[in-house]
Amino acid sequence: MNFLVSARRAELLSSNPKLRDLQVAKQNERLEKNYDRAAWFYERAAKVYSTNQIRSSKRFQLKYIEPGDKVLYLGAGTGEEAVMAARLGAEVTCIDISQAMLDVVQRKLGQESLSAELICQDAFDHQRIAHYDVVASNYFLNVFRRQDMIKMLGFTATLVRPGGRYMVADVARSQGNILAQAFNIFYLKLAMFAFWMLGLVPLHENYDYCKFFPDAGLETEHVEFFRYAKIGPVLFQSIVARRVT
Repeated sequence: MNFLVSARRAELLSSNPKLRDLQVAKQNERLEKNYDRAAWFYERAAKVYSTNQIRSSKRFQLKYIEPGDKVLYLGAGTGEEAVMAARLGAEVTCIDISQAMLDVVQRKLGQESLSAELICQDAFDHQRIAHYDVVASNYFLNVFRRQDMIKMLGFTATLVRPGGRYMVADVARSQGNILAQAFNIFYLKLAMFAFWMLGLVPLHENYDYCKFFPDAGLETEHVEFFRYAKIGPVLFQSIVARRVT
């Protein structure tokens, strides 16, 4: 019965755009509230749980950002990487669905007399096609289920100018020997479950983003891996791609 109800619900949503849009709006509202609540501890928790490797995976991207570059951070969160880019002289734009997260970014920028454009909106509503030299999607695409992730990747790739870069810092798929792979799966799934309990992410597999790049008009240029406490199994990655179409 539950399966039939779910199937019928999916059918209604697919055949009724207004109903689907209403559901998306409600989901976004819930997500916004949950991230607003998490704003005060989000960055601290990431630092502890990742042994500071999340920060390292974001900082790595600075090698590909030049002064004057127009850089967009999707799902900017508390914006540590946005502040780093602003220090370099980049023209930074941050998008996030949570105003509380953006308020944290604004305080950080103000403390250093830096500036950036901060926009509280759904990324799908950002219509600056081919406007940016760099678009960074850091720990953002993994808040979506597979099909929604593919749609988000495809759309946000269009925000990069031809020849510009699309960068993703995120969790890495398991690799290495059996013990290293087991540690990766256990550790990252435990973290995902914790964030799921907080209403911040859905449960899903860890994505192989490079596999989806060609359909989004992107070509992988470099992948840098980051290990637990710098010496343990690979847990995180920073991917650099170019927009080719």
